[in-house]
Amino acid sequence: MNRPSLNTEHAGIRSEDYRQALDYLYSRINYEKLGVSGASQFPFRLQRMTELFKLLGLGSYLYRVGQRPATPLIHIAGTKGKGSTATLVAAACTASGFRTGLYTSPHLNHLEERFQIDGELCSDEHFSHLVTRVRDASETMEAEHGKATFFELTTAMAMLHFAINECEMIVAEVGLGGRLDSTNVLASSVSVITSIGLDHQHVLGDTLTSIASEKAGIIKPKVPVVSGVEQMEAREVIERKCNQEGTEYFQLGSEFNYQSTSLETWGSHVDFLGHCSELPALTSFPLAMEGEHQAKNAAVAAASFFLLKDQLKKQNTLPRSERADKQLSADALTHSFSVTQSPCRLERFKASEGVSVIIDSSHNEDSIRAMVDSLLGRNTQQPLITIFGTSQDKSADKMLAILNELPGELILTEYQTNPRFFAASQLLELVPEKNRTKVNVMNQPLEACEKAWDDARKNRGTIVICGSFFLAAETRNWIRIKTSDESS
Repeated sequence: MNRPSLNTEHAGIRSEDYRQALDYLYSRINYEKLGVSGASQFPFRLQRMTELFKLLGLGSYLYRVGQRPATPLIHIAGTKGKGSTATLVAAACTASGFRTGLYTSPHLNHLEERFQIDGELCSDEHFSHLVTRVRDASETMEAEHGKATFFELTTAMAMLHFAINECEMIVAEVGLGGRLDSTNVLASSVSVITSIGLDHQHVLGDTLTSIASEKAGIIKPKVPVVSGVEQMEAREVIERKCNQEGTEYFQLGSEFNYQSTSLETWGSHVDFLGHCSELPALTSFPLAMEGEHQAKNAAVAAASFFLLKDQLKKQNTLPRSERADKQLSADALTHSFSVTQSPCRLERFKASEGVSVIIDSSHNEDSIRAMVDSLLGRNTQQPLITIFGTSQDKSADKMLAILNELPGELILTEYQTNPRFFAASQLLELVPEKNRTKVNVMNQPLEACEKAWDDARKNRGTIVICGSFFLAAETRNWIRIKTSDESS
């Protein structure tokens, strides 16, 4: 089969077909752009997703009781950490020699970032082709099943892209929750739940147990489960679901564990420790990504990778290969983990004159806590200028309280590309009066970046951008260009 060319270069001028394809997708219901009241109006269901897959000829990817996946697939849910975990697992599969599809969300700048093959994006032409195929199938079933949502369409596009390009491995990240997420029609080889925390309560529930129950909905009979969940009440929900489905359960702190130490400048050294026959007793690797939370994500990713290897070996169902030496190997994992950086996950940029910028997509209390602990753990002597903006449905007051532990200036802003933003002026009202002397309000994110940059240059400081994936997306290109210009 002739495969569409893959292309990572995306110029500012896009074809008319491409723009029309985007317009079509963004005309559909998009939960990522709905507020608290909006998201709760629409029912979640999987029947339409199943029908869409069948119409597209993707029936082999659908879960069926008792059948193994036609293509090995790792399915990853979690409140936080699932994006980094998915990226690490996919990188290790690619490094092992297998053509690997990675489906994640949301995207930073280009929608095609959501479905990559071996780290590459599809061409504009192929993107338009995917939208046409998915649109035609969707319109065929609309009278009976209703209009497909934005996420349903992009999920179908991802799997169609992977099928056309004959991917040998697939890593799929859950969009929201798990039980009724569009990805939950997929047949999986390993199910992963990275963490449980309070987020998206308007859809998933107000307690850890209710959220755990939704995320445990990805657990399927006889499909092994890897869990990085820490809270006992959430772990009990997951373990109970595993027992009901008769599947093996591999829990961080029980069947596997890890130890990590910070490297001198950035990143960690991680020792992965397996405590059962399915996992290696010890695998050590340097981790490019910073923070204890990323070391934990790497441990969950490693367990998932090794468990997939064990599953395929037991089933004698290794993907067909053009090269006989392809294998999921510890060496491939070690190399890929040492060089893989998930965009906007404590991603660091350095320029001349001692200026550094750290972009982190942390957007809830737990992830802000992890970011702050990582920064304080570095005990940096550089002044910090923090730029913070978040969404209306987030616990902004709790995040701001944690950010107050960081020394230096705080700039409150609001992202521009999504109507869910929390107004910067209202964020200021959440800051205690005694702390407002070090706070500035600048509605435009790039103006906030300009001010922070000027202040950082004066004091050889570090800029920290956090609070939202949307804010990270709007500022990252500016930072990349700025740091490149300054360091050249």
